[in-house]
Amino acid sequence: MTTKRKAYVREMKANWWTKLDFYRMYMIREATCIATIWFCLVLLYGVISLGGRHIENFISFSQNPLVVILNIISLAGLLYHAATLYVMTPQVLTIVVKNERLNPNILKNALWAITGLVSLLALVLVYI
Repeated sequence: MTTKRKAYVREMKANWWTKLDFYRMYMIREATCIATIWFCLVLLYGVISLGGRHIENFISFSQNPLVVILNIISLAGLLYHAATLYVMTPQVLTIVVKNERLNPNILKNALWAITGLVSLLALVLVYI
């Protein structure tokens, strides 16, 4: 059965996400995937260079000022992504201890502490 009525299609402008702060922050968080892709590509290039005995090429690539700037931008994006993840996790993850919900700040602080310890361990392992 067909109808002669036209379906209602609401207009969706390209800047719909700029109207509310929640949507804007969501889109910025989703855009941090570009920083993750950059980091993964640089890491892959480093592993391939190390395996192919061409580590000098990777070192000279890493010392390029443009690559350093992109790495700093990537670090900022990844830190923003981690920060928003750590803020959101206690809201969606419910941990019950002795019939009471765990304080969300405890979980958030635990995530930051684990991140700090792993980062410190990585720094120690790199410089030993």
